Amino acid sequence: MWSFSRALDLGLVDEEIERGLQFALGNRHGERVAYIAMRLGRSLEFSKEELVHLAVAGLLHDIGALGCFQVYNGSSRILEKHCLVGATTVERFPSGTILAPAIKYHHETPDPKHSALGVASEEVPLMARILSLADQIDLRLKRRLASHRERDEILDWVATETGTLFYPEVSAAFERVAQKEAFWLDIEQPDLLQISLGLLCGQWQLPATRELEIGFTDDLAATFADLIDQKSKFTARHSRSVAETVKRLAEGLGWETDRLHEIYVAGLLHDLGKLAIPKKILDKPGSLDPAEIEIIRTHTYYTHRLLTEAGFPTRMVEWAAHHHERLDGRGYPFALRDKEIDKGARLMAIADIYAALTEDRPYRKAMSPGEALGLIERGAGTMVDAHLVDLAKRVLS
Repeated sequence: MWSFSRALDLGLVDEEIERGLQFALGNRHGERVAYIAMRLGRSLEFSKEELVHLAVAGLLHDIGALGCFQVYNGSSRILEKHCLVGATTVERFPSGTILAPAIKYHHETPDPKHSALGVASEEVPLMARILSLADQIDLRLKRRLASHRERDEILDWVATETGTLFYPEVSAAFERVAQKEAFWLDIEQPDLLQISLGLLCGQWQLPATRELEIGFTDDLAATFADLIDQKSKFTARHSRSVAETVKRLAEGLGWETDRLHEIYVAGLLHDLGKLAIPKKILDKPGSLDPAEIEIIRTHTYYTHRLLTEAGFPTRMVEWAAHHHERLDGRGYPFALRDKEIDKGARLMAIADIYAALTEDRPYRKAMSPGEALGLIERGAGTMVDAHLVDLAKRVLS
């Protein structure tokens, strides 16, 4: 879950989103909001289950900004729309009925003039009130340890804006939390995940949070596949297409059900690192220049890092992240050769090329399946596995 939040942060570092919201996101914003919200929740005597929900809502509170990126990038309406789209996105998740209102109303304030949706205070649940303050606190914090003067300025600001921007019970909780030196020290630490898990554990056991996270994996994978593809108008279904294609190829090899599910999920997430690529590069209608090519080639490295940090099995990480490796060693980002490339990754490479060739792109129209397979066959033995090309011709023709 934490690494999905980092992927979301990568996607939100984009000049068009910043222009629409009129402030910058990313830079660990999701995890820091989750941590601040958990601190406030503990001060307000939330239960373990409520803290888990609060943490998940904090991690994903800006998921709607990517979900409405295509329509509202660069527009001030993204402030309102990302709340609504985010709520709709998480409704299908486990505990979605709890998460959706928290995300929908996380930009609401006691004074409707400053709210995104302008709803009455009684409609705003406590979790949303907490997220609102946590979000604003993190946006004011610099990415370094705050001095005592800066801390006092934030406390004075919260006190001044209570009743206008912030709800009194949440402001009071923040005043209590802010007295603890550890709060300010924690938030700048690189292992904020472990610190936050420590807040959850205390007298509790960790497995329950792990069980909740496992329940989210498939829904998050599908959601992030859609978000990845929505970032560019030319990849409307690419991740799902790759996932479906690679599963068909694996079925052709007789893989068992569990492995078929794993490679399908890996297919959904194979381009996760593309969230870090600026939209203007993804949508460029002409050829990319060398600097842009260098940027876009980093996406598989980020996919590898994010899935590794998320705790996915090594085989799934490799299947997803090695789809641009080549048998001749001229692929990227790891320049693997021949036997260093797992069979699942070889299948993914063919599925990715096939899906890309059979989709419209800014520089060409979609190819037919036969044309795409013919082009893939030209790279047999150097780019892709010749035996698996034969399989693809049988399965995909």
